[in-house]
Amino acid sequence: MKRKVRADPFRQVVAANVRELRAKHGWTQQELATRAGVSQKTISRLESGMDNVRWDLLDYVAQALSCGLSDLRRSRT
Repeated sequence: MKRKVRADPFRQVVAANVRELRAKHGWTQQELATRAGVSQKTISRLESGMDNVRWDLLDYVAQALSCGLSDLRRSRT
C-alpha cells in the first residue's frame, strides 16, 4: 500500500508559484513541459507539491517561464 506524503510548505509555495506563472503565460502543463525539456507528468507532480523539489528541475522551469529561481521560491502571502 502506498503511503500518502504530506506536502511541506516549501513545496506548496513552489507548486503555487509554478501554477500561477504558467497560467499568466496561458500555457498548459504540456506546453510548459515542452519548453522546460521535461515531461508533462513531471510538471503535474511539481504543481501538486507532493514530490521532492530538484534544483535542476526548478532551473529548467524558471528558464522556461522567464523568471528567476527566487520567483519560484517566494511566498506570496
